[in-house]
Amino acid sequence: MLLEGAFFSALLMGFFGSSHCMAMCGGIAGILSQADTKTSFTRKTKIAIAYNIGRITSYSFIGLLAGTIGLLAFKSIDSASLYQYSRIFTSIFMLAFGFYLLGWGNFLVVLEKKAQFLWKKISPLTKNLLPVKNIFQAFLVGLLWGWLPCGLVYSAVVWSLSTSSPINGALLMLFFGLGTLPALLTIGIASEKLVKLKNSAWVRNISAGIIIVYAILHLFSISLFQQQAVHSHMMHMGH
Repeated sequence: MLLEGAFFSALLMGFFGSSHCMAMCGGIAGILSQADTKTSFTRKTKIAIAYNIGRITSYSFIGLLAGTIGLLAFKSIDSASLYQYSRIFTSIFMLAFGFYLLGWGNFLVVLEKKAQFLWKKISPLTKNLLPVKNIFQAFLVGLLWGWLPCGLVYSAVVWSLSTSSPINGALLMLFFGLGTLPALLTIGIASEKLVKLKNSAWVRNISAGIIIVYAILHLFSISLFQQQAVHSHMMHMGH
C-alpha cells in the first residue's frame, strides 16, 4: 500500500540528501582507492559499481524488514484508515526533511546516534575485506556499509515502515538508494565538483522547496479526498 508519488519522492530525497551521505561516508573513497594502484580505470569503476550495488541491496533488505514490521504492527487497522495515516505520515516526514535541507533543525543526528550500537557489531566484519581487490569483495563491503548509521538512511527506513508492505518497503528503499547513487558512485572521480554543487545554497533551497511543496499538496489532497468521501457517503445515505 504505497502512496502515489512515494517512489519519486524517495528518489528525490536520496538525490538531494546525498551530500549528507557523502559527509557520513567520507571513508568510502578511501576504501575503494585501496585497490591496486595498477588497476585500470574501467576495473575501478566496476568495483565502485559493485560496492554501490551491495549498499543499495542492503537498503532494500532493510526496507523489506521495515515494511514487514509495519504490516504486522498495523494489521489490526482497517485498510482505509491505514492508507490515510500513511499519507499523513509521509507528508509530515517530507516537510521535516525539506526543513532539514533549509537548515531548520537537524533531526537526522538523533537517528544516527540511536543506531550506533548496530554499527559497532557490523563494522569489524569489514576489516577482513580490506583492502578491496576484486568486484566480489567490493560488493560484500557495500552490503556491510549499507548498515552504517546514517540519519538520512534511517529516516527513509522509518518512512518505509509506514508502507505496511514488505514489497513496497523494499522498493521505497531501492529508489532512495538509486537517488544517492550519482553522488556516491562518483566519489574519487568528480566528487569535489559534485559536493560543491550539492552543498550550494541555491541547490539545497530549490530541492527543499520542491519537497515542501510536494508535502503540502499531498496534505491538501488528503483533505480533498476526505471531503469527497463524506460527500459521497451523504449522497448514498440520501438514496
